[in-house]
Amino acid sequence: MQHSGFWVLVLAWLAAPVWSTPTSCEGTNISVSTRSEAFATLTCDAVDKATVLFARCNMPPIASPMKIEIVRDLKDDCVALYHCGEDWIEILEPPMMASRRNPDGAFSFLGLDDYYQSVIVHELAHAAFDDVLCPFGACIASSEYVAYAMQIMSLPPDAQMEFVKTSGLGRQVARDELSAVMLFMAPGRFAQKAWAHLSQQPNPCAYIGQIMDGTVLLDRERF
Repeated sequence: MQHSGFWVLVLAWLAAPVWSTPTSCEGTNISVSTRSEAFATLTCDAVDKATVLFARCNMPPIASPMKIEIVRDLKDDCVALYHCGEDWIEILEPPMMASRRNPDGAFSFLGLDDYYQSVIVHELAHAAFDDVLCPFGACIASSEYVAYAMQIMSLPPDAQMEFVKTSGLGRQVARDELSAVMLFMAPGRFAQKAWAHLSQQPNPCAYIGQIMDGTVLLDRERF
């Protein structure tokens, strides 16, 4: 008697990722699922950075239990993905992320660990933005503005200076330049313009607070 179905199941099990018990990031309700203890530590360190930064810069804490899964592949050439309304982040393992990075991108000067952790902060900012009321159904430009702002703020001061240097933006950036169209066409350039625009505000964290409470809206109604 042949047991082909049995062997298919066995092979599928062998090929599947070997997940460890989810690691809880201390002092938070965020857990990390990964094949690697080192990746879990790197991720929880980024969660700690985000927790401190959000408290300092008018961002709400992550209230609901959040799971972060460190995976070996993601669709559409993404390096990370926050699933809106699901309290779930997927992010590529650092070695896989390295192979997918844009060598000419806005963050290409960063070492892999710093880049990986900054992406974690970026996705957590999306999670924090999830409850912001939007009159248009989706405030994509506002959400990405805040996420990139937190990502760059999480970097060491010398890396922030390098980000500004490589952006080549030595001028004032108007709010109208920060559109969803710009984001879709050139996300790296959107990040550079967002940081330049935020840096020219008298109190950047107060400005972030105004976006979060709906006083400032970067999006427009789309027809």
